[in-house]
Amino acid sequence: MWDIAANGENRAQGSFLAEETSTVDDRSVGRLLRAWRARIDRRTIRELRDAARRSSPRLTQADMGRLTGVSEGWYRALESGQCRNFSDQFLTRVAQVLQLNDAETLTLFLGVTGRRPPADMAERQQLNPEVQGLLEHQAPHPAYLSDSAWNIVAANKPMTEWFPWLVGPRANLMRWALLAPEAREQTLDWEDNCARVFLAMLRVAVNRDGWDSPVGTLLEEILSQDPDCRRIWDQEHEVVEHRDGHRYTLRLPIHDYKTVEVACHVLLPIQRPDLRVVVLTRIPPAGQDLSPSQHAVASFELDAASTCARTTDQSA
Repeated sequence: MWDIAANGENRAQGSFLAEETSTVDDRSVGRLLRAWRARIDRRTIRELRDAARRSSPRLTQADMGRLTGVSEGWYRALESGQCRNFSDQFLTRVAQVLQLNDAETLTLFLGVTGRRPPADMAERQQLNPEVQGLLEHQAPHPAYLSDSAWNIVAANKPMTEWFPWLVGPRANLMRWALLAPEAREQTLDWEDNCARVFLAMLRVAVNRDGWDSPVGTLLEEILSQDPDCRRIWDQEHEVVEHRDGHRYTLRLPIHDYKTVEVACHVLLPIQRPDLRVVVLTRIPPAGQDLSPSQHAVASFELDAASTCARTTDQSA
């Protein structure tokens, strides 16, 4: 069965030179592909057991074409380093047939397409406990983990105390920041420090993922529901990739609505590039220059004082 792709991976390729004499571009991943193919004994592959008996256990390019659903010539083009629009589905099947590990699969995709392989959705749903531990170790600083569409994957305790909406269903940073009424009350100068920045980030993301992606669906929801966001989107053209280093002022219930200026720090886990770790740190008031340890203590004491005050009010 042919692989159906825009560039015709399902087209007949005609006659080709024998694979042993085909030219391989030294700058391509072709030599790696040949080495990986040489590791596989074709007799161990169930789909080839009914094929004509061969004296050699070597997996051929014809075998690879059959196993990946393309013509022998299309697979040969991959090994020889020819520039074709090889689909992600085809490359994924190549990796599966050749039993490539994660690093080898990454090398295949980077060498052929220049991008990382699409992450498996089941794998994305499994959060490494060590990543969650990383968030908890940021305390007393609020920290959270989100995916490329700003869905909240995990958050530490300080973060959920600052923003209780994080524990609700479908928690999404963009949806809350741009559509929730309390976001406008809790973020000072909401239009400049929140709406314009976040919409500029969405402008980059939708050009990265497309309008038919989760980011595109989220953006359409925001623009259709909020006239202010629609106006900003139509009138402005700023683009922002991330908000690392962004400073803004909050006025939250946990702080008894006292203003707190924070800085946003964005980190990318090397093993999960589809996720981002975001940590919020307080900015000392003007005239104060706190060390990191003093900064953490001050952050803890302010949160503790606010919690104590609320507890006293509730028990009174």
